[in-house]
Amino acid sequence: MKKKYNYVKVNPAENMTIFVLDKVNRSEQPEMADKLMNYNSVCGEQEGFVESPETVEGKRKNVIRLQMMGGEFCGNAARSFAACMAFFHDSSAKKIKKRYFIDFEMSGADGLISCEVRRTERENVFYSKVQLPIPRKMEKCKFSIENKNREIDAKKIELCGITHFIVDAGEIENNKDLFSTVKRYMDGEKYDAFGIMYYNLRECFLKPLVYVKATDSLLWEKSCASGTAALAVSLTDNEGEHNYAVKQPGGILEVSTLSKNNEIKDITLSGPVEIVSKGVFYYCL
Repeated sequence: MKKKYNYVKVNPAENMTIFVLDKVNRSEQPEMADKLMNYNSVCGEQEGFVESPETVEGKRKNVIRLQMMGGEFCGNAARSFAACMAFFHDSSAKKIKKRYFIDFEMSGADGLISCEVRRTERENVFYSKVQLPIPRKMEKCKFSIENKNREIDAKKIELCGITHFIVDAGEIENNKDLFSTVKRYMDGEKYDAFGIMYYNLRECFLKPLVYVKATDSLLWEKSCASGTAALAVSLTDNEGEHNYAVKQPGGILEVSTLSKNNEIKDITLSGPVEIVSKGVFYYCL
C-alpha cells in the first residue's frame, strides 16, 4: 500500500536535506530515509523527521523535535530546520524586529538547540545561525593502515550524536583504506555516526566523508556543519574568540569558537539556507 507524506527539501551549502513533516514510526525511519535519498525519489544527502518533544524541557516549552534518520546530530539540518520554521511562520519562531529566534529538540543533542534566523532579499533564502553543543571529548589519535608501513595522525572530536576525525588531506593516499580502518576502530564503540574530515590547511578547504550507522550510508557530503565545528575546535589553540570561513565543495560555512581557561565555551555556525521545494512523496509500506 502506498501512503502520502508531506516533505520540505532544503539546501544548506549543498548538503541537501529532506524533512518529513508527517509522523513516521521511529523503526521505519531508516528504511524510508534510504529510499528518499535515491536519485529516483526526492534525492538528498540526509533526512530528518518531525516529531513531538521527548524531554521534560521540550514538553514544558512545547517545542518541536527533529529526529535525524540515524539518530545522529547535524548542524546543517539544525539551522535548516530553523529556517523552515521561519519560512512557514511556525509558532515556535519568535520574531523580534527582523530576526527569528527558535528553540527545538534534536536527536543527538542533550539540551534544546537554539537558532537565529533572518530573511534575505530572496523569499526562499534565509541566513541561519545555530549554537552548537560543546564537544564531549577531544583527543589525538593515530591510525595504522593495514598492509601499509605508515600511521595517520588524526584529531578525534566527539560531539553529541556524531564523532569526527580531522586529518591532513595531503597525507592520505587511499581514502577507502582510511575509512575501513576508522570504521573498525569505531565498531568497538557505541556511536550513531562518524565523519572523516579531510582538511587542506593551506587552502582552508574541507572535504567531508560521513557514515551513518542506522542506514549504513557513506557519503561524500557537499558540506558538513558539525564537521566544520569540529575542525574549528581542533584549530582553536588559545584564549578568546576565533572566526573561521571554511571552504567546502558546496560553499563556505562560517564558524566561531570562544575559548576561556583552555576550554571551549561556545560554538556558533552560520550560513545561507535555501528552501528548495515542498510537496508530497509516495512511500510503499
